[in-house]
Amino acid sequence: MGLVYDGPASFFNDIFYLVYKYADISIPPDPNYPTLKIKYEDGYFDVEYLGQKESASFENIESVIHNLINEYQKSIFVIAENSLIITPEGTRTSGFLPWDKKITVDLMVGDIIFTHEFTPPLGEFIINIPTRWIDLEITGLNSAKVNGVDLDLPTKISVPPSKVLIEYGFEKIELDLTNYSEQIYSVDLQRQDLYKSVETKIKKVFELESGIYFYGTPISVWIPKKGEPIVTKSRFYCDYGDMEEKSKTYYIDGEIVFAYEKEKTVYLISSSGHFFTLGNKTLNKDFGRSPLSIVLTSNYIQVTTFGLENYKIDFSGGIYKQGNAFNVLLDLPDYSVKEVYNIQDYTIEVKDNIINIYNNKREITDNAAQ
Repeated sequence: MGLVYDGPASFFNDIFYLVYKYADISIPPDPNYPTLKIKYEDGYFDVEYLGQKESASFENIESVIHNLINEYQKSIFVIAENSLIITPEGTRTSGFLPWDKKITVDLMVGDIIFTHEFTPPLGEFIINIPTRWIDLEITGLNSAKVNGVDLDLPTKISVPPSKVLIEYGFEKIELDLTNYSEQIYSVDLQRQDLYKSVETKIKKVFELESGIYFYGTPISVWIPKKGEPIVTKSRFYCDYGDMEEKSKTYYIDGEIVFAYEKEKTVYLISSSGHFFTLGNKTLNKDFGRSPLSIVLTSNYIQVTTFGLENYKIDFSGGIYKQGNAFNVLLDLPDYSVKEVYNIQDYTIEVKDNIINIYNNKREITDNAAQ
């Protein structure tokens, strides 16, 4: 059929493909065939074919074109190269697919399924897919999953242009190779051997300037930004000292419910209301009751106890009582456990009562090999 379009150029490409989906197009129109006329005016398209006229917005113009032309959507015969096409009926080496500007098909390469998107050339109704392959090189220890399938590492596989999900331990790397034009793509997952694995139930995690403290039962772990991880049974430990040693001279009851580091001093408050510091400054105070609310600002810590007494801990030095509070809601910092933490030389995974510490002196590269 012929096509006459009178409208903004920005719409023409989409309109052309919508029409071509159902019929071959002649531009300029061939007088021996009917002509589809489309005119844009005031936000709508006036569509005319064989004496029938309808108006449509861009959102529903395809259904209008389809109804007026009254033809089935074209099909294209696709042949899978070195792969199988996944269909509801099973796998096959070739088959008819509905024609569209972009066609998406699941291809099985070996045991791995890739979702491949391609644009069929105009005027061709038999095509081979994919038209090119990418050599995906993956290095690492042991194994990794590629689109859910376990592969021993290192490995090199041929993949069609598509999105690829690599799972390596607790890491997930999503690669979009849909428009990748080179032949080789390399991913380096290499990590050194597991530094340490500790079996314990982590209850709280305190992320400080100098490191991360994983408080657990029966044991805890301190991982500094500089230095080696420390496994301990202390209720709190950091580069500046051990809470249990501190408690020998200044009795501290309860678990830590607040920890904050500033200028090489860690400010700590226990569940029983004991306040103390580790580091450059030495401050101690028993508030007498458990903390109900702890508010951190850039200059001080505001503490309200279950006795409704207010205290201000000033970072410049000093602890001040500031009268009583009324109708204060429970508001304590959240130190709940995440699955993955990263710090300087280590990556830490907390899962199923196991804390795995990996040496982080490595690089993950997903750049193409030059």
